[in-house]
Amino acid sequence: MLKMLSNLNVLEILRLGLAGLCFLLSLLAFWLIHLEQQRPGSPRRGILRAIYTFMGLNLLASALVGTTTYFAASQQTGENTGVLAASTYLIEHTSYLVDLTRWTPVTLPVVVTRSDYVHKVSSKREDFILPYFTRGQSILWKPLTDLSEQRFVPTNDPGASGVHYDYHLPIGNEPAEHYQMISNEFTFPTGFTNPEHEWWQASAAYPTRVVSVVILFPDNKACKEIQVFRVSGIKGRELITDNRAVRTDGGHIVTWVGLNVEGNSRVEFDWDW
Repeated sequence: MLKMLSNLNVLEILRLGLAGLCFLLSLLAFWLIHLEQQRPGSPRRGILRAIYTFMGLNLLASALVGTTTYFAASQQTGENTGVLAASTYLIEHTSYLVDLTRWTPVTLPVVVTRSDYVHKVSSKREDFILPYFTRGQSILWKPLTDLSEQRFVPTNDPGASGVHYDYHLPIGNEPAEHYQMISNEFTFPTGFTNPEHEWWQASAAYPTRVVSVVILFPDNKACKEIQVFRVSGIKGRELITDNRAVRTDGGHIVTWVGLNVEGNSRVEFDWDW
């Protein structure tokens, strides 16, 4: 299965547009189900339920991308305007799977899987860089796409709080209109320590058409309440009231989809559990 995925010509598939993206997302969901089936014992119902939610959310996000792209094209006057004006990179779709199911007050690991469909919109020779931060001791990185020279490096400044990293994808020499699909897994071994209230931020370093987030909560520790905030640059948090996160399965699954997220911003999720 893994050999078959590694032999796919992802770039050619993505050249098909939304049809290719939907195919890759469906293939990713099939791969997740395949991995679950390889585990000893019966497949975990909660994980299967999360995979189905992931599939549905990605199909919804793809539909939203198609809709927004259609209306944006009809309103453009020759160049990008508004929050999606991008000088180097435009992210067509970012998806997050935040897995809290292994969290306990003693063992604290949280795994975040992030996938980005990146569009290089100019000929500038600037690499694609995503910042990461944790209040814990470290972030462990595992690339899920086999791309040469990608890096995950610490960038701690003296006096800065927390631990900082940058993910580098060296595609600055690629021509304009280059597309790249990337997927990475980030493990936070000690980043979530509060058993009553916690928060996590989805970073949008570049203008992003669609951000989709799925958060999975432990079986014995469901999400009681959650709020979503917009954080632009160095500004303070702004509560999002017209697009709230949705709790399902008794608070064990939280989903959120945002459109036209400006660059250099974050989406913060604060929850009680």
